Amino acid sequence: MAYVTIPKDLSKVKNKVFLNLTKRQLVCMGFAAGIGVYSSYIGMKIYQESSNNLFESFSQISKTFTLFVQRNWTVLGQWDGLLKNTGSDADAENIWPDVQGSKESWRYSDFYLLNEDSQYLTADGRKGSAGSISGVIQELYREDGPIVSTYTASYGVPKIVFAMPLSRNITLDGVTYTGLAVSYDTDVVDDLVDGSMYSGQSDCYIVRTNGDIVLALEPQTELCKGLTNLYDIDTHAEWKYGTMDDIRDCIQLGKSGSAQFTCARARNYLIAIPTNFPDWSLVGIIHADEVDGAMRSVQQSTSFALGALCIFAVIIVVLALGMESQLRLRREEEARLSLEREKMQSDRLLQSMSRIVDRYTIVNLDTDRYRYRELRLSKPLYPTSGQYSEMLKTISERYVALTETENAKLSRLLTPEYLRSVLRKPNDNLKIEYCSRTENAYLVLTILPVAWHADGTVYEVMQIVQDIGQKVELETMANTDSLTGLFNERYFSRVMNICEEKKLPFVLYYLDLDRFKPVNDTYGHAIGDRLLQEIAARLLRCIRSRDYAFRIGGDEFALIVSADMDEGQRARMTERIQTTLSAPVVIDGKELSVGVSCGCACYPEDGGASQVRIAADSRMYETKQRHHENDRTEEEA
Repeated sequence: MAYVTIPKDLSKVKNKVFLNLTKRQLVCMGFAAGIGVYSSYIGMKIYQESSNNLFESFSQISKTFTLFVQRNWTVLGQWDGLLKNTGSDADAENIWPDVQGSKESWRYSDFYLLNEDSQYLTADGRKGSAGSISGVIQELYREDGPIVSTYTASYGVPKIVFAMPLSRNITLDGVTYTGLAVSYDTDVVDDLVDGSMYSGQSDCYIVRTNGDIVLALEPQTELCKGLTNLYDIDTHAEWKYGTMDDIRDCIQLGKSGSAQFTCARARNYLIAIPTNFPDWSLVGIIHADEVDGAMRSVQQSTSFALGALCIFAVIIVVLALGMESQLRLRREEEARLSLEREKMQSDRLLQSMSRIVDRYTIVNLDTDRYRYRELRLSKPLYPTSGQYSEMLKTISERYVALTETENAKLSRLLTPEYLRSVLRKPNDNLKIEYCSRTENAYLVLTILPVAWHADGTVYEVMQIVQDIGQKVELETMANTDSLTGLFNERYFSRVMNICEEKKLPFVLYYLDLDRFKPVNDTYGHAIGDRLLQEIAARLLRCIRSRDYAFRIGGDEFALIVSADMDEGQRARMTERIQTTLSAPVVIDGKELSVGVSCGCACYPEDGGASQVRIAADSRMYETKQRHHENDRTEEEA
């Protein structure tokens, strides 16, 4: 019988076995831990890189949305100013239908006045009361300023509405309106802003700080179908990177942030970017496979290769070479895909811009080259491409900034050095209003950063040029008498007040035609109107270019002569006016003759603006009484 020697100290055997097992396990655990750490590190890098790419992509959408909102609030502000400055509600009623002409070009659904009782009046004359917009109205008067909101029309179509309170209440057909609004169909807004990305596998929202969704840009994924508050996602989401609390803090503080969560077995990125409007953020939700699918494939391949190296150490060199080649090819492929993605994003931005701007220029500040595109107008401002320095020289020669000073000239505001100094972040922009030196052309230039160097210095910008001549034309229309082309009574009061505020001396002439009523009664209003037009033309020949001529009533006119005239000069001016206007007028073979009664007063000699008006009117009335007495004397004789 064989015997086995048993050691006296069994603990040594126990420790030896334990140590041997532990070493093998530690080696295996070490390799496993190394692979795990590597995978975790690569996963984090992929998340960070993908988040940065998403920030850039959604920043472009944010810029487009900002331009869209600014455009609508600018248009509302312009029309509010015109309605505010009308002399009466009747004048407002004449101006209001003019907005209907721009419906097709702006692609809005309705342009309307409204009040707190949900009553509305559209630009094309439709009116009534709609409970569907009551929520919008409540929000408008709660905020007491410009808003963007949503509602569903009575016929079931969702609408986006921009609204603002009127500066002056307008009463039309017995209804008082206190607000101004423009609405769009949601599909039109989505077409103009273009919030779709990654083959429709993404959502894009505008949210408030409390998480309420103001605007949802389609297409929407099934993930957030019917979602009204962003923070509700937290109830059925599992977070891998970041949390909903992190996103909530970013939105409430107006900062950018990202997170990744799993819902219904699918990974998703969540991106939050502040907009240029208080309490609003742009949020994107994208399926992760659409963003980092290629990089995940690289990660998996690399992890598998590392595992194989642990098992097949004898062929480590061959595997290493193969892995390196594979990684290089995959990196090259990923770089190519990244470039294509950036180009698609750039093209999408340009397509979106083309829907809402008149023209734009892409400028490379490093190479001094530009690319120019005209989108709406037939007359280009510059060649389609060339040197930016030459384009800048042309701009400086043709145009001047509306607020131009020695420190704010177009030639200085558009230099590469100045643009680099003010455009440092994706949401930065520069806005300049300017006009032609020789023509009646008014434009606004918005400059946005497009591309940066690795050190954060911008090297490519987009210059968007929009024509605001319509604003000037509308203001001219509101200040001009439609029959004679002279300034109207509304503008007369404004000029008087400006002269008084600036302490500018002037002489005011009040004019009233004599024997005009018999002309109207005898030959009709058509002949009377032509006579008034001829009188207006003669008045303009009596004054200089820096003086003003007004029609303030039926046959009543006024002149403001910018000068400090003595009594003799005023008398000679009065005589010239009476001689010029009293000369016979021949219309359709009929010789017509009217006289003119004239009274004048001086500022500041005769007091303030209101006292000058009273004095000139009183003296004109005295002259008219003398003319009537003379006419009666001649008739009696």
